[in-house]
Amino acid sequence: MNTSPVPEPSSEPVSKPTNYRPALVISLALLVWLVLVAGGYYVGKLYIDRSMEAVQQNNAVHMVTIEQRIDSLDAQISEIKQAIINTDQTLADSGSTQENLNEKIEDLDEQLKDLERSLNILKEAP
Repeated sequence: MNTSPVPEPSSEPVSKPTNYRPALVISLALLVWLVLVAGGYYVGKLYIDRSMEAVQQNNAVHMVTIEQRIDSLDAQISEIKQAIINTDQTLADSGSTQENLNEKIEDLDEQLKDLERSLNILKEAP
């Protein structure tokens, strides 16, 4: 048999080799997760900001269109009001003209009656 020298036990404790590999993997996974969360937040915020800007620009364009339509409607309403005022004036003038015509017709009717009386008087005269 082969007798080899057996190492003598030492008084120093034998330390096991430490394995840092699981801690490193967990740290890297945590770091990747944090980077993904931060990146997702940034991308989401960027998307929302751009969407809000697009909506604001779209709203601005629509507001200009609405203001133009309101101005156009305001002008049309002013024209209609002026036309109504003119029509009222025409109707008022027409009413006074109608009254004047009625007065003249009554005057002519009285003159016609006077002429009939005169004609009757002439017919009765020998």
